[in-house]
Amino acid sequence: MAEDSAAPQSTRPRQGDLIIPPTMMEHRSSKAGSSSKAKEPRRAGLGAIIFLIALTLLAFAPSLQSDLLWSEYDEVERTAFASMEDWQEAWQIETIRRHDPLTLTSYFAESRLPLPPAAAHRLINLLLHLTAALLLLKVLESLKLYGAYAAALVFALHPAVLQTLYWPGYRNQLVGLVFILASLYFGIRNRDVRDFLLMLLLTVISVLLHPAALVLPLLLALVILYQRKTLQLHDYNRVLPLGCVAIFVGVWTQSGNALAARPEDLNLITQAGQNLYFYLRQALLPLELQLFHPFTEGQTYNVGAANSLLAFMVFIPFYGLIAFNFRQRWARGLFLGLTGFLLLAFYGFLQTGRFIDGSLAKEEYGLYVALPAIIALTFCGLAGFFERQKALGKFFWPVFFSLFLVVHLGLTASYSYAMSDSTRMWQSMAEQWEKSWQPKAALVDSVRSTDSDLLSESAMIRTLEEILAINPQRHDDRIDLARRYRQSRQNTNALREYQHILRETQPSDEFLKEAADFFDTLNLRWEASKARERISGADRSQQ
Repeated sequence: MAEDSAAPQSTRPRQGDLIIPPTMMEHRSSKAGSSSKAKEPRRAGLGAIIFLIALTLLAFAPSLQSDLLWSEYDEVERTAFASMEDWQEAWQIETIRRHDPLTLTSYFAESRLPLPPAAAHRLINLLLHLTAALLLLKVLESLKLYGAYAAALVFALHPAVLQTLYWPGYRNQLVGLVFILASLYFGIRNRDVRDFLLMLLLTVISVLLHPAALVLPLLLALVILYQRKTLQLHDYNRVLPLGCVAIFVGVWTQSGNALAARPEDLNLITQAGQNLYFYLRQALLPLELQLFHPFTEGQTYNVGAANSLLAFMVFIPFYGLIAFNFRQRWARGLFLGLTGFLLLAFYGFLQTGRFIDGSLAKEEYGLYVALPAIIALTFCGLAGFFERQKALGKFFWPVFFSLFLVVHLGLTASYSYAMSDSTRMWQSMAEQWEKSWQPKAALVDSVRSTDSDLLSESAMIRTLEEILAINPQRHDDRIDLARRYRQSRQNTNALREYQHILRETQPSDEFLKEAADFFDTLNLRWEASKARERISGADRSQQ
């Protein structure tokens, strides 16, 4: 993180103490001595906040047009909401221990909004994300870091958050981050008893809502170390209650929860290393824009894949640099940023992502709560570096960040636009996951329901063939394929499919008539007669 502009003065309240109410005398003395202090970073004004909100809404607005919500083709249970009948189940003791009751309740409540269900769902997610971005801004400003607004803006517009905002079932990540940042903000501010009690209450709620909040006491201790640079125990008084809360609530909530089930051939360290590498790449270079990423060991992470320690070794030189310069504020900021990222991402490292068919996948939702830390480390650090270059840095920093923001916004807006059309989204997913029938079937259904011309007749036939090659039990798709063969005059293929349907299923009378008529056109009198014999007696009497 960036270097602070001035060390705390002895006349000001010490942030390490538990409760230190400011007095009028202290306010006057701080104002009188303000001229002797180094210039502090400017806080974002109302115009800057409105700009952040407007730009974020603009970037993600296209995704609100998608009508996709709780797809039947997603065979992975991503939230307990799918198995609940009413909102009261979310507040049962056992449910609270294992799930986020606020998120579950919100899923029931959103159906009452006068908006299309999918749009209402994503609008709530987007508003929660905006809240998290504004809280991140307040946290970084409380630490008096240069580039606080830039970091918050980058986080608000980051393309890696789109999976969490778009795909249903991940709202608990958004709610969890909001409460984690709110708790951290009051813990950093620490002006009076009210701040301390709010920090404690928000920590309890955070730990109940999201497992990553268990590291909140450690995060606050890192913040104090960044501000103080010395290990004096009385500075950490306010951390102790948080630690007790985290231990007590954490044991109660996590004792019944097991880690996500993994295939027997997938080592836990391998999984954590793959996730860390993936998170770093998507946070710092988010060029692969898709909702689910194939989990392929050895494809892009083949060095040290047996132990998967290579990704963790990347941090060793940074910690070595920190150790030799720990009394420098920039080194403690680097320590806070790196360690904060690893702590917040730790729970995500241990999660096994799943594609909609249940196969292994890398998912960005596990990165969401840790993304603010790595972004703040990067952009507050860059802003602090440019600030130390004085006049030259003050010229190049706005130029550099403006160019970056244009590219960053373009990536996010294009990704959001790609998600606005669910048919094109399914097509992209089907191309990425060639061995899975679910996205292909969803694509076919989407084309049928919207009368889209995205797939030509030959492409539609080819897609249906691929679906049936993987899942031959989808008889409705086979009927559609038979009819399309017939319309395109591929009589041999159509005959094969009609015969398969008659042999393996109990088709409707309407289809039996259709099959008999088709057999007649091919002069297959015996097959036509057999098909008509299967038509119900009541229906035959009407002929």
